[in-house]
Amino acid sequence: MQMKSYITTEYNISLPYPSCAGSEIKLAFFSDMHNCCNYGEAEELYTRLKALKPDLVLCGGDSIVASPGKKTDGAVKFLRRVAEQFPLVIGTGNHEFRARLYPETYGTMYASYHDPMLKTDNVYLLENTHRLFTVGNVPVRVYGFELPRIYYRRFRKNHVPSEEISSIFGEPDSKAVTILLSHNPVTLPACLEWGADLTLFGHAHGGIMRIGSHSGLISPEFRLFSSNVYGHFQINGKHGIISSGCGEHTIPVRVHNPREVVGIHMTITD
Repeated sequence: MQMKSYITTEYNISLPYPSCAGSEIKLAFFSDMHNCCNYGEAEELYTRLKALKPDLVLCGGDSIVASPGKKTDGAVKFLRRVAEQFPLVIGTGNHEFRARLYPETYGTMYASYHDPMLKTDNVYLLENTHRLFTVGNVPVRVYGFELPRIYYRRFRKNHVPSEEISSIFGEPDSKAVTILLSHNPVTLPACLEWGADLTLFGHAHGGIMRIGSHSGLISPEFRLFSSNVYGHFQINGKHGIISSGCGEHTIPVRVHNPREVVGIHMTITD
């Protein structure tokens, strides 16, 4: 199989946290591998992550493909390799969620992914949970939100209220820089309203064919010309970044829309 091209996209954002003003945090984010590491592409992805020299690496989910009989070995091997070098925080995508929810269809697929991750040092699985890290002198709390299956309905615009998030986590930690992993960008308005400093998304694969700064040809819910499938969004000082992801499935096509690793340089201000 011919190797697909990757890019590294870097963003610089400033966040107010007066007691740690002047500090910096470097993050690397990737999402939606969909077992691409089974096809000999692990090395470029790993090299790009390592080149960012991150304090934390965050994975947005969909590392596997939830299809009966599919293997998870490639994704597990790659994620464990990353964790040998960096703290690795993993959120849940719809493929992991589906594999866990329907074992009668997917058998032991979820366990074959989840159990090795749970037993790996330096890996933090966030399934509607959160964890506090300290980066330099900055407290950083990372939340991993699992979107209920009802909001993955196709052929419609799904509205997600911010209460779906606050019902699980309450309010964002006011004593830390807060990062939310929320796989599906249909939650973008809700996440920015909920109030994490930075929310990271994947799922949309950049809309298959990228159109402008934020739009794409088609979303995974089969909505045409969706306006929130890629890029950096900011509302009231809160940031959202949607990655085009590192793999494909179902529609294995990309037009003006390369596979992507994201670097985020946070500057803490007063």
